Amino acid sequence: MARTRGSRNADYDDARLALARKVRTRVMKPDGLRASLRELATAADSSVATLKHYFGDREGVLTAVMESQHIDAAPYLAMASTPIPGDVRASLLGYLKRLEEAWFKHGVGVIQASSLAGGLSTRALGPTYVNHLLEPLLGTVETLLRRHVELKDLGALNERYAALQFLSPVVLALFHQDSLSGNTCRPLELKAFFVEHVDMFLRAYPELGVKRTRR
Repeated sequence: MARTRGSRNADYDDARLALARKVRTRVMKPDGLRASLRELATAADSSVATLKHYFGDREGVLTAVMESQHIDAAPYLAMASTPIPGDVRASLLGYLKRLEEAWFKHGVGVIQASSLAGGLSTRALGPTYVNHLLEPLLGTVETLLRRHVELKDLGALNERYAALQFLSPVVLALFHQDSLSGNTCRPLELKAFFVEHVDMFLRAYPELGVKRTRR
């Protein structure tokens, strides 16, 4: 049966996602946000016409890149939200260890930095960065804290506020050391910072029934 005029091929979404993943490797380079549509097409082994067909314009390409990162990161974000019952401190330290590894070894820092820059420079991309990269990251902490509350490891708290309080200094430190090359002019021992940060957080939101001396 003939395809209805204006309808999409069955594999349209898959092809669009595959193109976005290819373009992502170009966007993650230092000058990625300045790349022209033609340069992005070359990175995707495609043509400008094809990119326009799937994404509309350059802004649409960048939006799809952020969406593709969200899709690919989803399983890892779910794993990061798994608590260690009875030990909030170990859960939070384990979360930060996984985040640091993903940030430096698996490109999370690069895509976060480039997408944040895009969101700040182009107002239309701001909500895309928030919805597909920033909020999912915050959501992992919200979920982790909620599960510890459900396990009665923590008392009742505002998960959104607590997640922002927990993650904001960490993300700033990671941007400082990595994307801004602060490690070359103002080095920070991240592991020591994480321990100090978690201990401070648990002084504000103490574990129920747990008394610990500083480790």
